[in-house]
Amino acid sequence: MASNIEKQTLELLTKENERYRLERLGFFRDVREEAIALARQFPPKEGETFPEWKNRCLREFYRLKGFGTFCRKNILNPEFEAIAASQMRIHLRKLFETSVQTDTDKYLAPDNDTLSYSLEPGLFQEIYTANFSQMPAFGNTQEFDRYCRDLVRTNFPVPEPDIISGMKADKGFYWEKFYLKLKPLTAAFCYQMSRISGENNIHDIWSDTCISVNRAVVEQRLKEPVDAKAIISYSVGVLKNKNKEIARSRAKAPADIDTIQYKLSAEDEEKYFNNPVTKPENFPSQAGGLANYIDFSDTTSVQGYFIVILYNKEHPLHAELVKGYEDKVQRMFEHYIDGLSYEDIVAKHFGAKEGKEQIKECARVRQEIKRLKTSLYDRYRKMLEKYR
Repeated sequence: MASNIEKQTLELLTKENERYRLERLGFFRDVREEAIALARQFPPKEGETFPEWKNRCLREFYRLKGFGTFCRKNILNPEFEAIAASQMRIHLRKLFETSVQTDTDKYLAPDNDTLSYSLEPGLFQEIYTANFSQMPAFGNTQEFDRYCRDLVRTNFPVPEPDIISGMKADKGFYWEKFYLKLKPLTAAFCYQMSRISGENNIHDIWSDTCISVNRAVVEQRLKEPVDAKAIISYSVGVLKNKNKEIARSRAKAPADIDTIQYKLSAEDEEKYFNNPVTKPENFPSQAGGLANYIDFSDTTSVQGYFIVILYNKEHPLHAELVKGYEDKVQRMFEHYIDGLSYEDIVAKHFGAKEGKEQIKECARVRQEIKRLKTSLYDRYRKMLEKYR
């Protein structure tokens, strides 16, 4: 083992640095230099196994460098907070995967996800402030990790009433997870009740349902006591009613005209997009790239931010997104936000039409809006690269 000691210490400290961000935090000057120093100061003893040497040298190395004092000095450092949150999330995922599903998650969380074992930002701040302000001295990263693990075991799962209170307070963290829960439910009800399928076709119904449920809970319209089962039951009722409305509309309208007219925002769209990054003063153009706010590997995250920019006219990227399409976007908004039918839009912008001429013009506007969505999304993808 002695001949490979520098290589092994480099691998060891590289893993430590990747997990605990020690170089970024300022505890390591340079990982390679630290590895050389470690190998020289703490060589393996005769007969010592690799695990024994690893535990001994790391313990002594961190003690010699004053890891505990360094942690105390960095309690208010956002980087240190981020490391603590990261370690807690790792242990939360393990705890979630080995625990029995809670009723909260059964009714409110997407598949393979959780609210009960999630680190909501406000909750993390409460835990961090209460426990790290008087934290014990950490001799090394293992002790720091155990402390984070114990905090997770003590504070989770989050009680259902606390999560419901968070939803009533319109905390986007919980709502965004629940909206994802509603997506496959929306697709299932649309297919079963109105034979609608496809992402684009169900998106408006899903969005409208999200807004309706959000408003009912936030404005406390549901009968108390409100629990997770009550929220999902109300959501299912909304989905059923919307699909019944589709069926009624189809029965009344000419076959040549698209009569599915679900709007995105008859019920205060701003609550659906209640996310700090939608506020102009918090927009990433003033605080780094879009990668700080969008998980580029997550399709839902990418698509969701497109909607945020499109529907928030105060967003700094809105004008760039719709430039050259303003009139068409206006007609699209009239359809989805104001709830105007294609017949109403045609009459408003192109004059009153009758019979086949009206059907033809309505079909043209419908196709215009469909092509507009594609054009806007293509432009949005290019903007992602530009502001990444």
